[in-house]
Amino acid sequence: MFKSYLMENFGYNEPIFLNDLSVAGLSENVMAQFLETLFSDGFLEKYDNEIYYIPKRDGVLSKSYLDPFLVVMRKYVQNRTKTYGYVTGIFFANQIGLTTQMPSVIEIVTNREVTNGCMVMVGNQKVRVKQSAITIDNSNAELLQFLDAISQAEEYTELSMQETIEIFRSYAKQKHFAKAELLELSSALTSEIKKKMIDWKLL
Repeated sequence: MFKSYLMENFGYNEPIFLNDLSVAGLSENVMAQFLETLFSDGFLEKYDNEIYYIPKRDGVLSKSYLDPFLVVMRKYVQNRTKTYGYVTGIFFANQIGLTTQMPSVIEIVTNREVTNGCMVMVGNQKVRVKQSAITIDNSNAELLQFLDAISQAEEYTELSMQETIEIFRSYAKQKHFAKAELLELSSALTSEIKKKMIDWKLL
């Protein structure tokens, strides 16, 4: 039964976090024992403490390996149905084309953290996580991420100011951000962000 539950809810090469599992009638201790048994039997592989996955086996490689970035994303940003965080800092600045730098530490704002910032290790990846002032969900994560990027733009961009502004304008159009969405996130709009959005004609 437990093996079927894992296959149906995660499938191959998806991180399985012990504290995310929920099976009626099974305590966390019992599920931890089941995971260890399945690991010993070779059905599961262990990525890190309390993080497992079902490896996909083929004729070339004896087993597949879990993508470290996927583990970070599933733990702090989103699973297959829910969004509860977003990547920020240099990593996102690189994604949208502001910089060619790639950080050694991934910065994430997430509902799954209750401090204003702490460093954690996920496997061998350093991750700095901090809580969000606003609950993050599927409807607002991208806009909150965008607002963060605006506030950090001068810190990370390698482009001219005009080129930087054009990237933000293009991104806003691509994502179809609307004023109504901004109004719902008014508490996240600092005076600095408001001024930039007006000066850069992002509204």
